[in-house]
Amino acid sequence: MTIFQRWVRNSGFTNQVKGRNKPNVPPFEEAPDYEGNLNRALAYFSNTVGLSDDYMVRVTQVNGRSAVCLFVNTICDSTVIEKTLNALHVHRFPRKEPKNLPQYLIERVFIGSDAVFMENLYEIREALTEGSLVFLIDGASSAIVIGATYVEHRAPQEPYIETSSRGSQVSFVENVDVNVGLLRRNLTTDSLVVKHVKVGYRTRRKVAIAFVRDVANPTLVETVVKRIDAIHIGAVDDAAAVEQRISDHPWSLFPMTRTTQRIDNAVREVNQGKVCIMVDGDPTVLLAPATLQDFFQTQEDFQHPWWEATAVRWLRIISFFFAVYLPALYVAFVDFNPELLPKVMALQIAESREHVPFPAVLEVFIMMLVVEILREATLRMPRQMGQTIGIVGGLVVGQAAVEAGIVSNVLIIVISLTSISVFVSPSYEFAICLRLGSWAMVIAATIVGFYGVVLLTIWIWYEVANLKSFGVSYLDPFGGEYVRDTFVDGIIRLPITVLDKRASHLRPIDEVGGVDTKLPLTHPQLDKSRRTSRYSRGRKS
Repeated sequence: MTIFQRWVRNSGFTNQVKGRNKPNVPPFEEAPDYEGNLNRALAYFSNTVGLSDDYMVRVTQVNGRSAVCLFVNTICDSTVIEKTLNALHVHRFPRKEPKNLPQYLIERVFIGSDAVFMENLYEIREALTEGSLVFLIDGASSAIVIGATYVEHRAPQEPYIETSSRGSQVSFVENVDVNVGLLRRNLTTDSLVVKHVKVGYRTRRKVAIAFVRDVANPTLVETVVKRIDAIHIGAVDDAAAVEQRISDHPWSLFPMTRTTQRIDNAVREVNQGKVCIMVDGDPTVLLAPATLQDFFQTQEDFQHPWWEATAVRWLRIISFFFAVYLPALYVAFVDFNPELLPKVMALQIAESREHVPFPAVLEVFIMMLVVEILREATLRMPRQMGQTIGIVGGLVVGQAAVEAGIVSNVLIIVISLTSISVFVSPSYEFAICLRLGSWAMVIAATIVGFYGVVLLTIWIWYEVANLKSFGVSYLDPFGGEYVRDTFVDGIIRLPITVLDKRASHLRPIDEVGGVDTKLPLTHPQLDKSRRTSRYSRGRKS
């Protein structure tokens, strides 16, 4: 355990209870059951969900008994409501009343509907707020709950964060049920298991946990389910709220789960043995566990030849070092250790800074701050204007700063290359990590020059080596234990025919990913001509 981790633990920040107020939320077991008392149930709902103006009550008769139909009209499908009530009114009940009237209604009247029995009033109230249609019959022991939720959602579109030149161009959407369907459509196997958990005692956000039961490690699945089930907060707005609460290291700069909007990325990672976490209302899904290697790979790597994919991965690695170290090395070499530079380069840098009134560190801080401002402005502005403002703003500000003598020409090149290298990473969360790491390196270089960069690098890699994501080391497979994962599908991506095993560092149940057979026709054109000649000889004879 590092010094920082020990301080965080002793301070009580990782304790979910110490020094914090517990929410006063009665468990659903304390809520009364229906037990056939219609008036008491209506009074219960009137004091809770009935305080809202979109809460509707329709009084009706079911085989001579008093009954009510409860629903929230803003999220309930009106077609399902009218169809259900019409089926109830036109049905001819037998003269002798059925022994179990709710069971009779589901089997004979509400045919084809998604109907279940519920007895606890808290669960019925929760179903109401989710858009279900509730039937309460006086004297019946249970209520009938019919699924009728209707909420507008957008159709699957091209992902706006992770773009690619090949492969699937369909992304997840905000509806978790649609996302589960998209995942099943692309991973059509009965081994795909989906578990649903509701999180947030006010929002009751639906969370879907998907995994392949005969591939994913059972301990990993159990850990993910228990951590999500243990979340006890008022509101869960998106996947980030879940991600930060199930992370092993919430104080870490590095992301502990991988996020994606692409269906092909999720399908491949789930098939490798990872767990996919989908939160209703968020088009971004979480993939656990995550290692450092995951942020240098993408599904597009497997849609190109192995040599091209390997070259792109090395390009991402080089861009990683550019994004983190270039501004810091500029400060270290210019202000502290210029003797380490080649003589010609040192003279050129000195000539470009001849009329600059600021030290190199202030020069770097000014330009990095300008880049961050332009980046945030581009992100928040309308899409039609954002790209133009980013390009024009960068050119105008950079050219004006050089002509005014505030910064040097060499620094403009350094900052531009750094800004571009940040987004070579396929993960936006990891790109933010690179941006913050670049600032930290500049501060270290400002204090003790090149030695500060080296010392901070050693400390960061020491911290990274202590990180774990759901029991998997963050540096796997580069730790030395999984050499095959490093050189087969790591820093090198060999041909597809060699990738016959899943990643061992994920500890899957089934490590065999696939076995290719020998090509049946080595020279198909030669075989075709041979068969033609035999056929021709047969006809002549």
